[in-house]
Order: sequence, then C-alpha cells, then structure tokens
Amino acid sequence: MLLKTFRFAVKAIPLLCLPTNNITMKKLMLLFAFAACALAGNAQIYVGGEVGAWRDWNKNQTEITLKPEVGYGLTDHWSIGLALGYEHNYLDGISLNGFNVNPYARYTFAKFGPVSVFADGEAGFGTYKVHGADSSSNMWEVGVKPGVAVTLTKNLSFVTHLGFLGYRDCDDAINDLVDTGFGFKFSGYDLTFGLYYNF
Repeated sequence: MLLKTFRFAVKAIPLLCLPTNNITMKKLMLLFAFAACALAGNAQIYVGGEVGAWRDWNKNQTEITLKPEVGYGLTDHWSIGLALGYEHNYLDGISLNGFNVNPYARYTFAKFGPVSVFADGEAGFGTYKVHGADSSSNMWEVGVKPGVAVTLTKNLSFVTHLGFLGYRDCDDAINDLVDTGFGFKFSGYDLTFGLYYNF
C-alpha cells in the first residue's frame, strides 16, 4: 500500500509545475495531491452483493431482490458505495419488475472481533413496470439501513441488512404494490444477505 501511495505522489508532482503565476493554485494542487495520498493509504475496494426473498402466503405475495454492489473504504469507519438492484414483486396475480440505483455512505460504529455493526445512509431511485402495462413508474427513497458484517476470512465478509428508517414514495400506478411513507420498517421484505470480497 505504501508503494501505491508513493507512485501516486510521484505522478502528482508534475501538477506543481503548472504554468501559472498563482502561488495559491500551486498550493491548492499540492494539498489535493497529499489528501489523495492519505486516502489511498487507507482505501479498500470491495465487491459483492445481496439477495433477499420473501413469501407471504396470506396475501399471495412474493418478493425477490438481487443487488450487486461495489464500494470503497475510505477509513476504518467510513465507506462509500453503489448498489444496482433488480426486484420482482408478485401480489395476487399482479407482477411487478424493477431496477434501482442506490448510492450510499456507510458508517461502521461498533466492532466486536470479526463482527461490525454499521448503518448505510442512502438515496435510492428505481423504475418499475407492471407486467402487461404500457409505461413504467418510478419509486424513490431516502433513509438509513442498519446492518451487520461478519469477517469470514481476510478477503471475505458476510453482510446483512436488517430494516429501513426513512421515507419512501412512488408514482400512483404502483402505490398498491410498494410500501410508501415515513418511519421504521423491520420485516422480511427488508432483510437481505450477501457476501463481499475485499481487495
């Protein structure tokens, strides 16, 4: 990691030779170069994803979620990432399929040996289509998803998210098929499991 940081710093040195008479600009570029080196020294990239499935026999409802994601660990406590998801929701004869994008910032606030407890602050947007409909509808959410990560090996982690605290809304066309509103929701629909590979 030290070698990567050194190489980055060496590549950043020509920025200091910019043809400008403004000393402040050179100082600013130097500051950015050192800040990037500091972040690169602690950075860790991870890839993986989560899967969730839920069946409600009383409502005749099935929900399946697949979410591949990539993230970048900035420090021991902070990470940023992006999850791209696919959802299938079936409710009493109506089928809904959708794709969503969820950028997030993760804060790990407690560690107990190999177990870490974290919260993802995210803003998500998705587009969904009811089977047989002519047009698609949109859904959006802003909130926090608590989770737990267990380090299995040096490079492999097991991750689960356990609920949602925040706001969700959607277009009227899919309002009956999607939970909307504000509050804390802890149910099987919001329970996902996954694996991360840490580089």
